[in-house]
Amino acid sequence: MQQHYLELRTRRELGTILSDSFAFARLNVKPLFNVLLKTTGVFFLISVLLSGFYQYVSAASWLTTDPLYFAIVLLAMVLGSILFFTSAAAAVYSFMENYITNKGSIQEEVIIRETWSKMAQLILLAFICYFLMIVGFLLFLIPGFYFLVPFAVIFPIFCFQRLGKMDSIKAAFKLTSGYWWVTFGTLFVVSLVIGIISFVFQLPGTVYLGGKTFFAATEGTEAFSGDFIFLILMTISSAATSLLSIILIIAIGLTYFDLDEERNRTGLKAKLDDLG
Repeated sequence: MQQHYLELRTRRELGTILSDSFAFARLNVKPLFNVLLKTTGVFFLISVLLSGFYQYVSAASWLTTDPLYFAIVLLAMVLGSILFFTSAAAAVYSFMENYITNKGSIQEEVIIRETWSKMAQLILLAFICYFLMIVGFLLFLIPGFYFLVPFAVIFPIFCFQRLGKMDSIKAAFKLTSGYWWVTFGTLFVVSLVIGIISFVFQLPGTVYLGGKTFFAATEGTEAFSGDFIFLILMTISSAATSLLSIILIIAIGLTYFDLDEERNRTGLKAKLDDLG
């Protein structure tokens, strides 16, 4: 057992979920990084490059004259982000499951094998959820908004409860029933904090672009004509944002455990079983 074992299956308040998300990442930074590198490294690279290029295209007006070109770049960025987030979720939740089973003694090969076995199904589940949310927003705004919370915890449900895709969707609505606002508030605050931290990494590129626009305006020249320094800065900020999303994935996992403990007392039952 690791010297500092963090109990995951327990009730938590909002502040504890946020602090324990960072604590879990810090305590397991090396083994978790190794697992993510071997399972989601390619998706991370693709997502970062596409995201950085999208921001570059958005700022470079000379590249956005063709709406179709811009739409293709945007779609590529969204798909890259979905693939990375989904693959990272498969890795993190496989890691957390192994962490619980072995009380902190990580089995890297087992986690990697579990990650690859879940990844394709999670990607398909992600597209199903996105489709349902889009339909909900297009037909009726309120159902689409309501779907956000159940679908937020659907990945940990799929991974930890080992349910099928449709059963996971049903279980997500059941788990969050009666706790929608609490769960929404928790995930909103966590996302806001991570968003603020992410914005700090975007500041260099924003300041650089602002400074260049100012000097271009004073000199009467074109503000942005394809600056690869800006592209590099945006790519770095995209990489930082992607890494911070790992904290969000962990926080969603802890939120699931909080709801599961509130409803089913899974962690308490496991402790009683350990005591015999």
